Formats: sequence, C-alpha cells, structure tokens
Amino acid sequence: MPTKLSGQSAHKKDQRIGTAWQLISAGFAAIFLLLGMVLWISLAAVKKTNTSFATLVENTDRKTTAAYQMRDLVRLRSTQIATLHHQALPEDNEKVFDKLYELTAKYNQTRLILSQSNLDENEKETTTKIEEAGERVLLAYGKAHNAFYSMLDSKPKLNSAIAEVKLHELVLLKQLNDLVEMEKALAEESLQSNQDNYAATQKTLTALALTALLVGIVIAIVVVSLVVRANRRIIHLANHDDLTGLANRRSFEDRLSRTLVKAGRNKNKTYAVLYLDLDRFKVVNDTCGHHAGDKLLKQLTSLFIKWVRPHDTVARLGGDEFAIIATADSFAEIEELANELCKETASFIFEYENRQFSISISVGVIQLDGEESELQTIMNNVDSACYIAKQSGRNRVHIAQKNDAEILSYRSSLENVQRIRRAITNENFELFYQPVFDIRGDTLTMEHCEVLLRIKDENGALFSPEEFIPLAEKYNLMSGIDRWVVTRVIEWIEEHQNNIHMPRLLVNLSALSYTDELFLSFLIKSLENANIDYNKLAFEITETAAVDNTDVASKFISRIKRFGCRFALDDFGSGFSNFAYLKKLPIDYLKIDGTLVRNMCHDHIDQEMVKAINQIAHIVGAQTIAEFVENDDIRQLLRKMGVDYGQGFGLQKPTMLSNLLEQDSVQILPQDQDSPNPNPRAA
Repeated sequence: MPTKLSGQSAHKKDQRIGTAWQLISAGFAAIFLLLGMVLWISLAAVKKTNTSFATLVENTDRKTTAAYQMRDLVRLRSTQIATLHHQALPEDNEKVFDKLYELTAKYNQTRLILSQSNLDENEKETTTKIEEAGERVLLAYGKAHNAFYSMLDSKPKLNSAIAEVKLHELVLLKQLNDLVEMEKALAEESLQSNQDNYAATQKTLTALALTALLVGIVIAIVVVSLVVRANRRIIHLANHDDLTGLANRRSFEDRLSRTLVKAGRNKNKTYAVLYLDLDRFKVVNDTCGHHAGDKLLKQLTSLFIKWVRPHDTVARLGGDEFAIIATADSFAEIEELANELCKETASFIFEYENRQFSISISVGVIQLDGEESELQTIMNNVDSACYIAKQSGRNRVHIAQKNDAEILSYRSSLENVQRIRRAITNENFELFYQPVFDIRGDTLTMEHCEVLLRIKDENGALFSPEEFIPLAEKYNLMSGIDRWVVTRVIEWIEEHQNNIHMPRLLVNLSALSYTDELFLSFLIKSLENANIDYNKLAFEITETAAVDNTDVASKFISRIKRFGCRFALDDFGSGFSNFAYLKKLPIDYLKIDGTLVRNMCHDHIDQEMVKAINQIAHIVGAQTIAEFVENDDIRQLLRKMGVDYGQGFGLQKPTMLSNLLEQDSVQILPQDQDSPNPNPRAA
C-alpha cells in the first residue's frame, strides 16, 4: 500500500529542517567567533609578552648594571684607601683622597639611578641596607681623612681608621654582591613568569582551536545528515505526490511499464488501469479555496487506499486525476472495484467550514492483456474512456474495448480540435459568401451577403462549418475564430467599399463571443478604429443562444447598433420558443430556419409556421430572410407570403469572398469617380 505523507507532517519536517539550518548558521557563527578570539588572543599575548620581556630586559639591565658599577666603584675605593701609608708624600695622599671623592660621587650617582628603578620589596630592603652600609663607609672615610692629617701624632689611629674603612667596605661589597645575585634571580624569575604566561596563553589558544574544531565536526555531521535527509526527500518527491503521498505520474508510468511486462508473461492474473477523474472538483475550489480542495484530495486518497488491494498502485497524476494499477484473479473483480469506488465516493460527503459537498468520480478502465505495449496509447485510451464516462452523466464507469466506437469518435474529435487550434495559430481560414436576395419583386436583387468560413488543412482541403463549429464551441475556441473573421471582414470592407456597390455583409457570432465582455470590448475597439460605412456590416446570433441569454444579447445588440450596424436573429424556428422575447431584442432581420423552409411546399404545418414567423417579424419591425431556398417553387411561395429576402442553393451557392468583386449584380464603379466618405465617424 502506498505510504501516505500528509501535508502537516511534511510541514513539520520542513520546520525541523529550517531549525537545523538555523543551528548550523549559529554554529558557523560560533566557529568564526572562536577563530576571531584565537587570533585576537594570540596577537594580544604576543604583544604582551614582547612588551613585558622588553620591560624586563630594560629594567633588569638597568638595575644589574647599577649594582655592578656600584660594586666596582667600592672595590676601586678599597684599592685606593689601601695606598695610604706614612711614607707617602702628602701631595700623593691628597691625590688618593681626591680619587676617593671622585669614586664616591660616581657611586652616589649610580646609587641614585638604582633607587629610581622599579624595585620590589626585597630589592628595596637590600638597597636600604646598602645605603646604611654606605653611610657607615662614609663615616669611616671621614675618620680616615682626619686620622691622615693627624697621623704625625698618631699612626696607629690612622691604621685603625683605614682598617675600619676596609671593614665597612667589605660589608658594603657583600650587600652589593647580594643585590647582584638578587637581580640575577629576579631576572630568571621574571623570565620564567613570562614563559609560564606564554605557555598558559598557548593552552588557552589550543583549547579554543580544539573547541572550534569540535564545533566544525559537529556542524559537518549535521550538514551531512541534513544533506542525506534532503536527498532522501528529493528522491521521495521525485516519485511521490507531495500533497497526498501517492505515487506521481513518473512513478506510475514506471510501475505501469513493469506491469505490462508481467501482464504479457502471467496469464493467471488479470491486470488493468483505472483512470479516476473527480466530478465538480472545481466547485469546491471556487467556493472554499484551494486549501479546501487540498483537504478533499487527501481525504479521497484515504478512501481510495482503503478499497484497493495492498499490492495495487494508487497514483495522483495531477490536479483531480488519479490512476490505479489493479491486479485481480478476473476482470470481473476489477469491474467490481471500479463500481465500488464510484459508489463509495458518491456516498462520501465532504465538509468544510460548515459547508457540505457531494463528490463523485468518473472512471475509465482498460484491461492490460499484454497485446498493447505502448504506454502512451494505453494512457490515451483509458483517459478517453474516463472522458466518455464523464460525458455520459458522471459517476459512471466506462470500460475501454477493442475498437471502441465511442473512444474512436472522441479521439477523432480531439484530432479535429488540434486541427482547429493549428488553423487559428496559422490563420488557415478562408472566407466565403452566399448572397441574400430581395425576392419581393420580379427580379432578384442582391442586397446582403452572409459571410461563411472554411478551414484549410495542411493539404489545402477545405472543411465546412458543420465539421468544426460544434467542436470549436465545445472547446471554447469560437471567440478566437470570431475575432479573426471580424478583423478580416472589416479589412475587406475598408479595402473595397469605395470600388464597388457594397452589399451588407452578415457576420455570424457565436454565443461564446457575444456573452464575453472581452469580445465585446474587442468588437467596440475594432469598430471605433475602422474606417468603414457601418451600415454595410451586420451580425447574426442564433435564436437558441439569444433565448438562453436574452438580457445579455439585448445589451450586446444595443451597444453595437449605436455604430449603425444591423443585427439578424439566425435559425429562428429551430427551437420555436415564445415569441414574446422578440420584443426585448432590437433586431433588424429575422432569419427563418431552413428546416421549415425546405419542405414547406409539401408540408402544410411548415408552411403555416413560416407564415406565422413572417407575420410576427413584421409586427416587431424586423425584415425576414428565408434560408434553404433550394428551388423556384419555394421562392414563389415565400414571395406570396411576403417574406423579404431569401438565400439558398436554389438562388446561389456559397463561393469565395474574393469573387464578390465579380458578382453580376454588383456594379463596379469607375476608379476616378469621387465618392463621399462612407464613415461619418471618421470625418
């Protein structure tokens, strides 16, 4: 049994897919954000590390250099102080003290540079000790200086002062050595701290990169999953109808091809195709909208699936058309299935928004016996069978038979319709005319001509209106044909009206045309743009069409008669309706149907009917034209009755419109003769 996919579930799937794509978009945004963060953190970390390292190197170099310089200066002072002794000349000792003062000044400058550096607490503590030791050294130098200048009195006192200086210098050197070692340790510690910070930054960047990678992997998995799911849905939609979940035409034809092979091999089973077309489905769509139509199709799908066998194929071919490939033990079972589907559908009531609709189907059935293998031929035949069932009254089953006369007739009609369509497209028409003579006098005078139409096929053969007009009306093609005829007749009048004594041309209009507002607009525009004598143009509409649309016909006639055109009511008496409606139609001519005229010499009833029609027409102010005047006896009888005009084979057969220029009763005017403008509207 076909899997049924409801529109609601399909909508939910589409929603889920939409949500998934939103999550994928968010995931890609997160990846780009993480990559941006990685790049930003990397640049910031490198910049921070470089800045910190440069600051560290600069600060450490400044402090280490100061410590080394202070230590070297202390050592130089120690060396200088050791040269002081009693045997030295006074001026040499003065130079020593001058050198000591110079070294001390440099020491103080270097110490100031060190104190202005960025020192931590340990460094500050050490420099404090150095300053204290330096002060003690200075005091010792002061004592040594005093002792030197009094060394004549006390040599031991000088030696004691020098020894004290050396002792304090050693203490100061030790403090300076401690500072140097401290600076080395701090430099190594700061370097290690920078390295640790850089390593932590690397770990953070690695974590972010791995996160982005994981998100990318997840997104890739989701994308692949969605693509696989989308491909499955595409494959499903390629073979199934999205609304009903049934097999579509493509899948149906593929299964039908396989069934044809089985039908040719397996003679123990019976195979057939059922073509189902809903009746009056357009009423539901037009009344409640396409949503209601979709709902009806889904409900009918459930109904069809319920009645077919599990191994049968149910397909929706498009619109309101379904098809079933059925398998049974006998063809009688398939006939029973078709009738049961009709019965169940007819008993089904479709409800929508407090409205109820009765539904029925027309079914065409064709047996697959293996002899016909052309898929298109089978589908054409079963489609034609369905159409015949519909034309026979709907809610019916028509079984296609070999050489089915009804199907052959229908197919012939379709071919003729295509011929008409090609004729419209390629303008394969030819205009003929048949004169309408005034029969009231002793001689015949041609005052009117009825314009007739012929279709030419590809070989140039002509077909009369009886062969194509009914089909053209049935398939709504007459408006296009009428437009062509009106256009060509107006052009013909414009071309020849100043060269001949123009008879009035009678142009037939289909009921489909004069009840069409668009055609009325076309005709009004054509007449407004035409440079013709409107009195030379008349239009014919049939009695039956006018009776069915009296108000519309009256409006149409009134609008066109304002231009000066005339109107005739054609085939009057074919339906013989109530004469009362003639008062509503402002017609100029009433054409008596030829079936009454043809036998009036031998049929008293026909004769009286013609006489009555003629009298009524004159009472309402219309002139009469008798059709089918086939001999002189009919003409003489019509003349006695007072009928105004006659046309028929007994007077003159139809001929090509171009021959009207050579008609004996048409006087050709000289080319240099001036004639007044026949169109007062164009003046």
